[in-house]
Amino acid sequence: MDIIISVSNALARWLELSLPRIPSPDGKGVGTQPLSTGFAKVSWQCHLLKHGADDQYFTIVAMEAYSRYVIFLPFHAPPSQMELEQVLLERWGNEALHLAIDSGAITDDELPLMVDAFTHQRCQSHWFNNLDRSINGHITDAGLWFTQTLEQEGLDYLDDNQCYGLAMHINQLEKNIGSRRTTRFRPMIRLLDDALFRFGSSLAASTYPNTKSGDFPCPYPDMPALDNVVQLADYRKRASR
Repeated sequence: MDIIISVSNALARWLELSLPRIPSPDGKGVGTQPLSTGFAKVSWQCHLLKHGADDQYFTIVAMEAYSRYVIFLPFHAPPSQMELEQVLLERWGNEALHLAIDSGAITDDELPLMVDAFTHQRCQSHWFNNLDRSINGHITDAGLWFTQTLEQEGLDYLDDNQCYGLAMHINQLEKNIGSRRTTRFRPMIRLLDDALFRFGSSLAASTYPNTKSGDFPCPYPDMPALDNVVQLADYRKRASR
């Protein structure tokens, strides 16, 4: 699985990173290429918020391409590239797994299996200096939520728990995308669907059309590879011995 981490110009400057651009098929829109998520790829668009007196506090806004699920990551100083990647992926994993439990899709006994599938997923990260304009509109909205919350609460910054709480509120709100904004969905539901499909193979209690028994349906048009299913099934067999 490829992890695409796309950072805005402002964030790249703050991190002091010189990153490649996403290649443009027609040579147009360099630096503003659209991002997508599918079975073999998860894409995150990231941007920087500065706030507080003299902009001394910093929060990175990370938004997943398919679900438009937002995560706020507070920092007091620029993290290293490796540190930011680790924090982002840990938050993604923790929140996706919590959604799986809270939704009732998996049980407490099955959670270790899903954690193992997430932890041992083979992945390769790719960083780019790029800003998906469609996703950026939703990041701007999330940024407004953030700054308005600071103003209403009389705060200079939000800590980890406050960032999580605000993001959870935003992720429950319905969004619209598409050329006529006719596709309506909730980010929390989409991220849950992705996590169950990607890391919950063989854990589904119900059956779904065109889906192997025990698996959750694929939310993407591309078909899943089989190796992840085999690995998780083998793990369950070993765990039951």
